[in-house]
Amino acid sequence: MPSPIHSGLKREILKLLENEDLPAVKEKILSFPPRQAINPLIGALCHRKEEVRWKAIAAIGPVVAKIASQDLEKARVVIRRFMWMLNEESGGMAWGVPEAMAESLANHRGLAEEYTSILISYGWEEGNYLEYPPAQRGVVWGVGRMAQVFPDLIEKFKAPEYLFHLSDSSDPFVRAFWLWAYGQMGKTLLKDLLPQVLKKIRNLPPSEVEIIFYDGLALRQAGFQEILTETLSHLS
Repeated sequence: MPSPIHSGLKREILKLLENEDLPAVKEKILSFPPRQAINPLIGALCHRKEEVRWKAIAAIGPVVAKIASQDLEKARVVIRRFMWMLNEESGGMAWGVPEAMAESLANHRGLAEEYTSILISYGWEEGNYLEYPPAQRGVVWGVGRMAQVFPDLIEKFKAPEYLFHLSDSSDPFVRAFWLWAYGQMGKTLLKDLLPQVLKKIRNLPPSEVEIIFYDGLALRQAGFQEILTETLSHLS
């Protein structure tokens, strides 16, 4: 049975996620003991409201980084928990888990050096490929997020090549996040792959989807065409 303290903290964190804006969520959650805050945040990845899920993802990163600053092995345990949740044997749906793993790595260089290759492998057909489209959305978003902060690791583990095939996904949300992610990679990271990426972008089928996501600074809502235009401007 959970202790009253833990139950109270869970309710408080959920209330923050549901009612406060992202800067306030991060500030207040970081005032809690990180090893007590992480479980309610992971639980919130299954919340019915997408905005709440993204706030939880954005908060998980600095919380895991804070755990790592105190005890790196305890942070590794959290990352391995995410990996287990993405394992078919776990029997779970893994909502938000690739995103949470990626945001954790994006907030701590040491963890990123250890686990970025595994994150990328979830989008690679010959790796630990996740066939479930919502999981693919999270993986490709996560690679874009990592490209913002640790582009050298994205290049080292060949993410641009390994995730290129997701541009052909039948899921328009996967294609939208693929667009965003490759825009974050930029011309310098894409290098010789750039002409192929630009050709693919210009031939993507139109879509009416809108996505809400954490862009590394704030929660954002954007339509497919807006992201396409933005990505072309980054890469042209």
